[in-house]
Amino acid sequence: MQARPAQQLFHNQRKTCSNCIVVIFYFNPRHIDMNDPDLDGDIAITCIIPAYNEEKNIPRVLDVATTFRGFGEILVIDDGSHDKTTQVAQSYQAACPTLRVITLPKTNGKAGVIKRGIIDSKDGIIVTLDADLIHLTHENISSLILPVMKREVDQTILDRAGDHTPVWGWTNCAKYFGGERAFWKKDFLEIDIPDSSGYLLEIINNLHYIRKGKTIRTIFCSNLYTVHQFNKLDMITGTKNYIAMSISIVRAATVRGFVRQFFWIEDHTMHGLFLFYKERPLLRPVSGLLILLLHIVDGVSLFILLNALKMIKLPLRLAGRLTMRAGP
Repeated sequence: MQARPAQQLFHNQRKTCSNCIVVIFYFNPRHIDMNDPDLDGDIAITCIIPAYNEEKNIPRVLDVATTFRGFGEILVIDDGSHDKTTQVAQSYQAACPTLRVITLPKTNGKAGVIKRGIIDSKDGIIVTLDADLIHLTHENISSLILPVMKREVDQTILDRAGDHTPVWGWTNCAKYFGGERAFWKKDFLEIDIPDSSGYLLEIINNLHYIRKGKTIRTIFCSNLYTVHQFNKLDMITGTKNYIAMSISIVRAATVRGFVRQFFWIEDHTMHGLFLFYKERPLLRPVSGLLILLLHIVDGVSLFILLNALKMIKLPLRLAGRLTMRAGP
């Protein structure tokens, strides 16, 4: 099924996920007009939601995804869950005929599940959403899709506020590995990703795009959170899992490959600076240093503010305002 015209898809969904970062140098992202006549209304958009034992969490995501008018089809792929994830997802099919639920007999891992969904999807734009998101909105999804649809960038990633609160949040690196992405199916099919890659899917994806000279943009969402492993399991086990995951990612990418993401995956609030870095190679030592400084300042400021708001029990969305990053 093809998507409806863009003018209808995104009506009344006019806010992007962020606007600015607090530093001396400030670069505005280009404005996205939801009713831009240049948008191609014939592009099919498929949403893929991989899920494993997410019966308690997936309703929050499906409540939003199944009511978002831009999706031509939605695929929920149950990766061999031991709970009622499949049954919960199927309960949405009566109200959303474009929803398909695929149940795999055994666990394949995230990479295998995503690849299966993309192969089964229509050509066009692919949107992937994790099944354990908290506070997802239609505006978040619109801000993810539109830069790709307008061909401003080749891929987008939602930078979840919740990834800035754990002890490693100050590093500002989790935004490169978010599961909420939009990209063209044809681009993904060029990547050699073994089914067994698991959580290395994102780093393999990122480095492929960088090598091919394709543009990836992160979009900060001050409202968006997720259920971390230390919430699903326990603090010790969850933290150990994250440490093991991080070590595996750096080993797979190499330190050089991991660091390249800082300079070649753009923060949408600093589009101008990243464009300058790409187009002025002789000045990269200066612009690269500035990008690195802003990366650190942004990470530390968000980590402090989000955790401070959490401690005094104020709405966490305020962090977007206090860092001068407007929420969706």
